[in-house]
Amino acid sequence: MNNDDPFIPFGPEDSQYLEARALALSIAAIRKAQGKKNPVDYAVGSPDWETADEDFARDVLRILDGR
Repeated sequence: MNNDDPFIPFGPEDSQYLEARALALSIAAIRKAQGKKNPVDYAVGSPDWETADEDFARDVLRILDGR
């Protein structure tokens, strides 16, 4: 693949995709064990989904930041 290609696929065959998926699944499992809801527990776009989505994103950033 040419590095100048504007479309670089990011899918299940990509190792970074697999790492990102494993991270998301791990965070979702930890949140569930803590009694927190995950975005998947709500209808997409609902106020509860938006709140859970933002909270999930904060957890991802917290993990990536090493806190």
